[in-house]
Amino acid sequence: MTSLSLPTIPPVTDRLNALDVLRGFALIGICIANVEFFNRPVVESGQGIPAGLHGLDWLVAFLVAYLVSGKFWTIFSLLFGMGFALMLERACVAGRPFAPTYGRRVGVLLAIGLLHHTLLWSGDILISYAAGALALMLALLAPARVLITALIACIALPQMPGLGLLGWLLAPVVLASLVALYLRARQAWLFPLVTIGTGLLMLLAALLATWGSKGDDTTMLTAVGAIFTGLGLLACWRGPVEQKPLRIGAQIVLLTYCLIAVEAGMRHVAPVVGQTAGVSSSGSVSSADDESVPAADARVLRYREQIARSTEERVVLTQGSYPDAVAMRFRQLDERMVDEIGFSVLLVGVFLIGVWFVRSGVIARAPDHKPLFRRLAIVGIPLGVGLGLLGSLIATGRPPGVDDGGHDLAHALLSLGSLPAALGYIGAVMLMLHSRSALARIRLLAPFGRMALSNYLMQSLVFSLLFYVHGMGLWGIGRTAQMGIALGLCALQIGLSHWWLARYQYGPVEWLWRALTYLSWPPMRMKSRGQV
Repeated sequence: MTSLSLPTIPPVTDRLNALDVLRGFALIGICIANVEFFNRPVVESGQGIPAGLHGLDWLVAFLVAYLVSGKFWTIFSLLFGMGFALMLERACVAGRPFAPTYGRRVGVLLAIGLLHHTLLWSGDILISYAAGALALMLALLAPARVLITALIACIALPQMPGLGLLGWLLAPVVLASLVALYLRARQAWLFPLVTIGTGLLMLLAALLATWGSKGDDTTMLTAVGAIFTGLGLLACWRGPVEQKPLRIGAQIVLLTYCLIAVEAGMRHVAPVVGQTAGVSSSGSVSSADDESVPAADARVLRYREQIARSTEERVVLTQGSYPDAVAMRFRQLDERMVDEIGFSVLLVGVFLIGVWFVRSGVIARAPDHKPLFRRLAIVGIPLGVGLGLLGSLIATGRPPGVDDGGHDLAHALLSLGSLPAALGYIGAVMLMLHSRSALARIRLLAPFGRMALSNYLMQSLVFSLLFYVHGMGLWGIGRTAQMGIALGLCALQIGLSHWWLARYQYGPVEWLWRALTYLSWPPMRMKSRGQV
C-alpha cells in the first residue's frame, strides 16, 4: 500500500460534483446506445447498422453508431477507476481497511448485475465492472508474494493434462499480476527481461503455429505475447513514476484494439483461400463432411451459434412469456461469464487510466488543468470519431454469412477510437462545467449522475416493459422513435433525480448498495438545515 499510496485530495467537497456530472452525461449516452438492443437481439451488439434502414432512421442509427456507441461505457469505466482511487484515498486518510469494504462493494455490485441480467436485460454492464474491479484490486492491493505465487500458478496449472482451458480462464489474474509487478518494480532490468523474453517466445510460437498448421486460431497467443512484450518495453521507459497507471492502462486498451484491427485487416485484405468454402450467405455449410468444417474454421461454428442465439432471443422476447425470457437469460449466464474473462482485461486498462486522473489531482483541481482538458477535447474527439468514420468507409454493418465483408476491421477502428473520443468528451464536459457561460448549466446533470445505478436499472425496467412482449410489445419500432423515447426518459429521470435528492441523501439502489457495503443502515432522509 505504501508504494501505491495516493496524494492527498484537497477536501473541497465530500464528493466531487464533477464526477456526478460526468456520470450523468455518460448515462444519457448509455441510454441512447442501449435502447437499440431492447429492439434487437443483444447478441447482435457490435454488428453495426442493420440493413434496411432509410431516411431519418438511418441518419439516427449512423449518428449513434459513430458518436455514441463504445464511447460512453468507456467514460463510465474511467469514472469507475476514479471512484476506486477516491475510496482508496479516503480509506487511507481515515485509517480504515480498504480491501474488505471494497470487496463487499464489488460483491454487491456483482449480485445486482446478475439479477439485472437474469430478470431484465442480458446487455448488463455491472457484471463486467465487478469482474474488472476484482482484477484491479489484485493489481493494486495484493502483496508481492501473493502476486508472484498467483503468476506462477497461472502459468503452471494449464500445462497439466486436462487443464489447458484453465490458462485462458486465468488470463485476468496473469494480467493483474503483471500490471502490479510493473507498477511496483524497482529493479530496472528484471521485469523487462522476464516479460520481453516471455512475450517474444509466445509470438514466435504463434508464428510457427500459423505456418505449421491450417485453421489454428492463434489470436489469443499473439495477443498475450504482444501484451507481455509491450509491458516489458514500457518498463524500459524512464517516465515519471506517477504516470505508470496512465501508461500501462493506455497501452492495454490501445494494444488490444490494434491487435484486433491487424487481425481483421489481414483477413479482409488477404483472406485464406478456401477458408470459408462451402459456406452459404446464411451460414449453412454445404460441405459433404459437415463435421470437419467447424474444426477447420472456428468462425463457421461461432457464426452458427450467433445465428441460433439471435433467433432464440428474437422469438422469446417477441412471442414468449416473461418466465421464458428469464429462463433464456439464465441459460446464457455461463457463456456470459466466459466472455467477461477477456473483457475484464480491457476494463483493467480503462480503470487504471481513471486511477491516474485521481492520483494526478486532475479531477480534484480541475480549474488548474483546463489546458489539459482543452487538449483532450481538441485532439481526442476528432481522432476518436474520425477513426470510426474511417471504418465506415469500409463497412457500416455486418452482412449475413461468415465473410464479414470488412466489417470486423471497420468495427475494430471504431473501437480503437472509443478511448480518445471518451477522453475528449470528458475534457469538453469539464470545460463546460468550469466555464462562466450558460454551458456551466451542465451541472444540472449532477443529481442524475449521483443516482446513476438507480437510473440505469430504471431504464432497463422501463425499456423492457415498453418493448418486450410481456410488456407493451413495441419491439422493432423505428430508430428515430427509439431515440425520442430514450431522450424523453432521460429528461424525466433528471427531473425525478432532483426531486428525490432534495428529500433523500441517496438513490434507492445506492442506499442499499451502501448499506450492504458498510454493513450498517445509513440515514436515508435529507438532514434539515438546522441539523446541518
